[in-house]
Amino acid sequence: MMTISKYLKFVIRIGCLILFFGACTQSEYSKLVKDELRKGIRMDSVIFGINLGDTRDEFYGKCFDLNKKQLVTQGPRGATVQYLFTDSLIHKNPASLRLLFIPAFDEKDIIKEINLEFSYTAWAPWNTELQSDRLIEKVKEILMMWYKGNPFVTVKLDDQELPVKVDGNRRLIVYIKDEQNVVVKVHDILHPAYKHSITK
Repeated sequence: MMTISKYLKFVIRIGCLILFFGACTQSEYSKLVKDELRKGIRMDSVIFGINLGDTRDEFYGKCFDLNKKQLVTQGPRGATVQYLFTDSLIHKNPASLRLLFIPAFDEKDIIKEINLEFSYTAWAPWNTELQSDRLIEKVKEILMMWYKGNPFVTVKLDDQELPVKVDGNRRLIVYIKDEQNVVVKVHDILHPAYKHSITK
């Protein structure tokens, strides 16, 4: 018959095992999010001084100023802003890229998300070197060069294994949109629209 003291030792051992296995099965992503949010550091910068949390007026004011400096133009779709640039750091040979950025506003006209859409300007269906499945790896390298910080981890989202980068409250999710385009979703994970997702 098990004594009370042996029973307590048994319960404590089982509890320790549960905690141990719980820690082992905690995803790298969940741990990363908790560690980053615990720091209490806000990382709102996205591109050209445009930040998560900017108002609609601030966003369009900044874009107007960037356009006056001839850094950006209106994109092919009315709500997009276009930035054309040449990368010679990540690509062995200089590569011309198109970046469209499209904000998503909440009900208070605050930016909660910005989509960055990358493609090669010389893209053509028959050019295998310029397809999005090649571009996605270059985009990840470009983002690491721009933002520094934590490396990408792979997270299962909607039955897809996607590269995700988290620094403070800023989350980048990278995925292939179609044969031409790679999209980077930039979220403020502390915004009410995304807080439900930070533990998944």
